[in-house]
Formats: sequence, structure tokens, C-alpha cells
Amino acid sequence: MNELFLERMKEMLKDEYPAYLKKLNDPARKGIRINTLKITPDDFFANTNFDLEKSPFAKNGYYANIKSGVGFTPEHMAGFFYIQEPSASSAVTILDPKPGMKVLDMCAAPGSKSTQISEMLEQEGLLVVNEIHPTRARVLLENIERCGSANTIVLNNDPKDISKAFPEFFDMVLCDAPCSGEGMFRKEDQAVEQWSIENVQACAVRQSCILDEAYKCLKPGGTMVYSTCTFAMEENEMCMIKFMQEHPDMHLVPIEVDFGRKAFDLGSHTDYARRIFPMDGGEGHFIAKLHKDGELTESTKKIMQSQPLPKEAKDFFDTFFVKQYPYYFVKNDKVYGGIQPFYEVGKCHLLRHQVFLGEIEKNRFTPSHSLFMSAYTKFKNIINLEEEDTLRYMRGEQLNLSCKKGWYAVCYHGVVIGGAKSDGTALKNKYPKNLRLR
Repeated sequence: MNELFLERMKEMLKDEYPAYLKKLNDPARKGIRINTLKITPDDFFANTNFDLEKSPFAKNGYYANIKSGVGFTPEHMAGFFYIQEPSASSAVTILDPKPGMKVLDMCAAPGSKSTQISEMLEQEGLLVVNEIHPTRARVLLENIERCGSANTIVLNNDPKDISKAFPEFFDMVLCDAPCSGEGMFRKEDQAVEQWSIENVQACAVRQSCILDEAYKCLKPGGTMVYSTCTFAMEENEMCMIKFMQEHPDMHLVPIEVDFGRKAFDLGSHTDYARRIFPMDGGEGHFIAKLHKDGELTESTKKIMQSQPLPKEAKDFFDTFFVKQYPYYFVKNDKVYGGIQPFYEVGKCHLLRHQVFLGEIEKNRFTPSHSLFMSAYTKFKNIINLEEEDTLRYMRGEQLNLSCKKGWYAVCYHGVVIGGAKSDGTALKNKYPKNLRLR
């Protein structure tokens, strides 16, 4: 362990430093968050056998004894739960988004906080999630789709592009900024190896730049949460002081929660923020909640005209859907469905505009996997599989099940895990090749 880092922690924690050192040598706490877009907590407990202990950081968060390979179980692939370090859920709990709000997650990959926001929006309102790194943005997209979020736009951009496309558009912004990762030392050896005071200082500069762009996206009267998974004051309390000096209409507000502890008082009410140390049942987090002066008003951002469905898509939806999406958008024979209107995204690199429903090929509509995984979509044709057949389905095997011809939503414990097409004697497997179990 880096000696300078330990000296800094000793100075910061004083009498609690020995307790921190002891916890630093313990294994990292692992956890899950039940995804209520896909399954109720009661149904989750009835259909799984996890060894769980309630976490204080989120309503549906739990400490869990997670074994290797749990990410490839049917329950995880179906989106029953998200594997998440328990205290990482604290930022969204403190943000506290409500149904109907427009929310931005500026630095969103891999998606734990985005999917938590989506649950709390309850399929009402709009969530825009962004990740600057292309590879991580693809992981973000996969997790958004796996967890069934329907009212979500996924972008792959520099924060500067986001602020240009969405000026003063959002009621709430989460800025979970890249950091030096001091709170992840029990979890990630790489974070330990890469630590240096120079990296801490570089992270603080980058965080200030990201915060400036996040500020531009927030409506007057809106709420921002800034969070990191590091202990360094340069990236936390000092970063907040600098941000408020440069944006005098932003103010820290008290955080009323039962977990963690007050941040350090360096002036400007920095003790309103919250810190979580390993001694507090988590790994390491800093969370600050800020309010922007002014009154919330409706955005005047341009809405794309909802388009009539091509006949091929309309016939499919009339045949197989219980309910239609309120909004549709068609481009290059690709059909998108929305719970919210489709907003212009400027020059942003768009990975997903709410739900990609499928595309028209050779005068017929072919549904996408994301259509089946969307928690908003309700199907007329449903087939429930037992565990053995579910595993076969997720390996891409054909299922010799006799049922009437047509498309089916394939379910496990009543939760849709994908689609299949019956020819009357067998189900032709449409589970994506890149997701199949091996």
C-alpha cells in the first residue's frame, strides 16, 4: 500500500485510522439490488435462494454472498437484479428522482446507478444516460436493456456535447465522476496500483470540467448530485467549494439519511455532503446534493414528430401486443417506441432512443431483443419455461414445444427473457448470439 496514501488517511481519520486499517484488510462487501421494473421483491425472494442481508443504502439493496458465475444465471440475465457494491447505491437514494422527472446520468457506465434511477422513475419521465468511452458505453447499453428500462436515451459523448444538446433541460443531474478510486482499494487491485497524488490532482481537474458541463444541463430550480468513490478532499469537499465559487447560483443542501456520516467542514457548508467509509458498512463514497437557484419550468426543447407505423410493424403490434407505445419513430426501416416524446439530440452519438422495437426486412417486421426485454412491453403470446428449458434457450438451442404459430415472449418465473418464433412444432430460438451461455 502506498505510504503517502496511508499518511493522508491517517491525517484525515485521526482516531479512527486504526479502525480503517483493520477494515482495509477485510474482504470487500458484495451486494445486489432487486430490479423492481422486472420483478417484485416478494417474487424475487420466492424464486431465488440468495443469502441476503438488508443494506441501508437503497430500498431494494442487499448485502449478498455472491459466487462467481452469478452474472450468467437466468435470473441475472433476465434482469431480476443488478450486482452492485451496496454503498454505490447511496448516490441515487440521495438524488431521489420522482416519476415524471427528466434526469441525466452524465458518467453512467456500467449502469448500476442508471438502472436504479430508471426503477425510481417507474417508467414515467425521461432518463438520458451518457458514457464517453465507446466500449463502456456498449456495456451501459446492455445493462439498460437487460434491466428493462424503456424511457431511456443512451449516448456516447463527451460531456461538452451533452450540454450543447440539452441546455437547462433536466430536473435532476447525477454526476458520478471518474475519480482516483480510493474507496475501491478493497475491491480493485488496479486502483491501488494506479494511485498517486498526481492522479488525484488530475482527477480533480477533470471532475471540475465535467461538473461545469453538468451545470449547463440542469434547469433553474433543479437538483444535482455529485458523487465519487474516493476519499481525497481535493476531489470531494474542495471540488465542491471550487464549483460553487464558479457557479454562485448552486448551493449545497443538507442530506437527511441514516447511513454514512457528515463530510468535512471546509466552509461553504461542505459538511452538508455525506461520506461513507468501510467502517460505515460500505467501501468508500462521497455524495453531495446541490440546488440551483430559480423555479422549475417545462423545457421548450424541440420534440421530433411522432410518425405513423409502417403497415408491417402495425400488423405485428396489433397481433402480439397487449398495449401500444404512445410514441413511435422510424428511421431507415428501424422502428423505435417511446413512453415519452422523442427529443432532438443534436450531434450526439445516439446508441438508443428509448426502445429499439425492430426493423422492417423484406416486407415483414422483425422484432428486436430489446423489445422483448423492455419492462413496458406486454405480449399476448407468452410461454413460461422451467429452469432446464430456460438454460437450453439461453444457450441458443431450439425448443421442441408444440404451440400455435407466431412470436412468443419467453419467460422464466413470469419475467420475459427474450423472444422465439413458433412454426407450430418447435420454438425457433431468437436469443442474441452475443448473450448466449457457453
